Amino acid sequence: MAVPPRLRSDLVVSSSTENGTTLFTVKEPVAGKYIRLRAPEYWLISQFDGQSSANDLAAKFHEKFGFAMTGSAVMEFAGALERVGLLAAETGVSESEKPAPPKATRADNLLHLQLASFRPGKFLDRLAGMYRPFHRWPWFVVQFIVMVLGVGVLVANSENFAVHLAQLFNIASIATIVISLFLLVAFHELAHAVACRYHGGEVRAMGILLLYFQPAFFADISDAWLFPKKRQRLVVTLAGLWSQTLFMALAVVIWRVTVAGTAINTLAHIFGIVCWITLLFNFNPLIKLDGYYLLSDWVGLPNLRARSFAYLKNVIQRHILGWSVTRVEVTPRERKIFLVYALLSLVFSIFLLGYIFLAASRFVLAATGGPGLVLFLAGLAVILRKSILSILRGIARHVAHMKSLLHKPVRLVSYLIVLIAVIVFVFTVPFPHRVSGDILVRPLSEFTVALNEYGLLESAYRVGGASPENKSNFVQIVSNEATSLQLQPRVRDGQPVNVGDTVAVLLSNQISQQIALAQSELERLRDQLRLLKAPPKKEQVATAQAEVSAARANYEQLKREQKRVEELVAKNLGTQEKLESARSATEIARAELNNKTSYLALVKSPPRPEEEAVLRRSVAKQETTLDFLMKQAEAQVITTPIAGQVAVRSEGKRSIAIVNSTLVELSVPVSDFDISLVEIGQKVDVKVRSYPDRVFEGSVVRIPGAAEPIGNTACFPVSVVVNNDDQTLRSGMSGYAKIEAGTASLAALAWRKCMSIIKVEFWSWW
Repeated sequence: MAVPPRLRSDLVVSSSTENGTTLFTVKEPVAGKYIRLRAPEYWLISQFDGQSSANDLAAKFHEKFGFAMTGSAVMEFAGALERVGLLAAETGVSESEKPAPPKATRADNLLHLQLASFRPGKFLDRLAGMYRPFHRWPWFVVQFIVMVLGVGVLVANSENFAVHLAQLFNIASIATIVISLFLLVAFHELAHAVACRYHGGEVRAMGILLLYFQPAFFADISDAWLFPKKRQRLVVTLAGLWSQTLFMALAVVIWRVTVAGTAINTLAHIFGIVCWITLLFNFNPLIKLDGYYLLSDWVGLPNLRARSFAYLKNVIQRHILGWSVTRVEVTPRERKIFLVYALLSLVFSIFLLGYIFLAASRFVLAATGGPGLVLFLAGLAVILRKSILSILRGIARHVAHMKSLLHKPVRLVSYLIVLIAVIVFVFTVPFPHRVSGDILVRPLSEFTVALNEYGLLESAYRVGGASPENKSNFVQIVSNEATSLQLQPRVRDGQPVNVGDTVAVLLSNQISQQIALAQSELERLRDQLRLLKAPPKKEQVATAQAEVSAARANYEQLKREQKRVEELVAKNLGTQEKLESARSATEIARAELNNKTSYLALVKSPPRPEEEAVLRRSVAKQETTLDFLMKQAEAQVITTPIAGQVAVRSEGKRSIAIVNSTLVELSVPVSDFDISLVEIGQKVDVKVRSYPDRVFEGSVVRIPGAAEPIGNTACFPVSVVVNNDDQTLRSGMSGYAKIEAGTASLAALAWRKCMSIIKVEFWSWW
């Protein structure tokens, strides 16, 4: 800088006091940059009148502050101010005519693309005027009460406001989400702008941008840095979050008091979900949203992100790359803040960009194949061309700078030591090699019984682990339309039971009645069979013979009486009627004698084979009927074959389950690429969502012989058993498992990871 420095006349300056120190914020109006200076620094630049030489300024500075400064130091400080545009041009061009720096194209910054903007002007002035009467503490108290109420309702009904993408992002709700997001972000940014205007700040622009590939509104409220009080700056930054929290609370309250399913209830529900999600996103200080500006205001460092990255870049260039660049002078406090923020923000940005890049690459590869992926990478290279060229120039510059290492043996040796250490670390140091996947907890053994609406009693017995076993049984319960069946539990939910304990009964009186009738009929048939097979008794034969003798004697007597009557009639001493009566009596006696004689023969005769066979078949048939009915009766009393705890379930049918959860089984889906690494007995670390601070340990007990379809891919469901004596893990819990598959170097792990995501034909050369 050949001529004395001269400060621009159009700069805007504001002073403020923080932590007992007076600071001056200088605004460069063309590029919209803000520089914060301490009192001695601001006094020095205020002396840049274009007439005083650097040596004169150094002398004045020493006289006022007692700090020795050279003219070269003044000129170096002036050069730094010139680079940020605070000094007037040496050509004499007026500041108002000085052209603005060239704008970066939309492809220059992939994370922060400004699409459209406008100057709010009088429109914002009118809004600030309308807002002024409401900027009173009674209104803030009312709003705070509404927010507390809304947040309380949100927390109490958190399960209703969980994010379920399948339910939210459908044809019916996409329009509602877009409109809700548009209105929410618009009001959010208007709140910032109105608060800034209310406190006297200028809002340079408002508009739409793409932030991390997501559409968003913005309002340039950088003038808040000119506010003399830190409280005013924080109020402007918090205005958007305050208004968004208020809208969320109102939406949640409306959702709570309106009837479910109505249009206003659905709108309030979706709006509430959009509000709390964007609220969390806005609080993230690692991206340039409200959380970032709150942090910047809180630590009192404007342009925190840019200055942090500039300082980190300077540190890397000087200490790691060994470049001869000017040291960026910062205070110890600023050094800590810049390094911490730059590293965290850099890691977050790399992670987010890497995640988006991998997701997009996989989608393009699956949809279009290799040619589509090549085109995608080419398009990405065009978008990031300036960043790529900047990196390449930096590499080239560093390669050129490496020549100077020959004259710096200490640095050269240091580089070689670091290089060797990195190579050893990457290729030789073992790191845990893990195969991981999502899991679902289920008991190792389980017995389930259920009665469906068709009267079918279903029982299932399952054992997992190294020797899995599954048994199912179905019993058709006999019933008619007049009979009602009911599965009645005899245990309560959570009750421990032992093997053989009755857990439920099937209530039905029809089976008992049919069993009683079948038993009675079976006994009757058996008695008949026994009687048929039994030999004749002596008493029975004697009785039959006596009856035959009596019948014969009666017959002989009546026969003699008939002969006597016939003789009397022949002598005309008797009537014909007496003769007929005598003959009838004789016939009856003869018939009785024949009957008694036949019975005696029957008693003495053995049973016939045909008659015995018929009776035996009747008995067998009745025994089969009774056995079937007894099985039905046994099905009415249900006992458990395992010990465990009772779980009464409601799954559209009446069911009871006995689960043994002292050991639980996890199924870890392992891809065909990694299944060769898994062996029986390997240790497994498990985390479940219900206990995020606890790690459960298990072991691999079974590796299936075939893959199963899981989602869109086929995986091997590896069985893992975990000890659960304290009953902490419950059936249905979800989580994540890591199978310890040995160790490998970082290089081997990285190579294997690359091979796992590339198709075989691209890395197999056979």
